[in-house]
Amino acid sequence: DGVPARDLLNRDYKDFDMNGNKVGCGQLELATLDQVAAIRDDLYNAMKEQKAEGGHHTILLMLTDVVKEGTDLVVLSDDPSIVEGAFDTKLDGNSMWIPGMMSRKKQTVPNMQKAFGC
Repeated sequence: DGVPARDLLNRDYKDFDMNGNKVGCGQLELATLDQVAAIRDDLYNAMKEQKAEGGHHTILLMLTDVVKEGTDLVVLSDDPSIVEGAFDTKLDGNSMWIPGMMSRKKQTVPNMQKAFGC
C-alpha cells in the first residue's frame, strides 16, 4: 500500500541476456490478484518506463497467486508472439494466466530462453 509501482516492479526483478535480447522479469507473490487490481495500470506504465530506459526487448511481471498456484504474466514486448510461444498461451490484453507457474528461475526464464533460441 502506497509503494510506488516502479518500486514494486523492481522489488524482485532481474535482467537476462537472451540471445542478444535484454529481457527483464519481475515477480510479486500475492495471496490474491485483487491485491494489485487497482494498480495494474500503474505497474504496466512502470514496465513501459523501465523498457524505454533500459533498452529491453521484453519485460515480464509475474503476478503470482500463491493460493491459486499460478501466475498472471503481464507482458510488454517488441514481439509478444515470442512470449505466447514460450508458454503456449495467448495474451488476453497485456497478460496471460499460467496455471502452476510459480518460479521465475525454474519455469519462466527457461521457457523464455528456449523461445529466444538460447
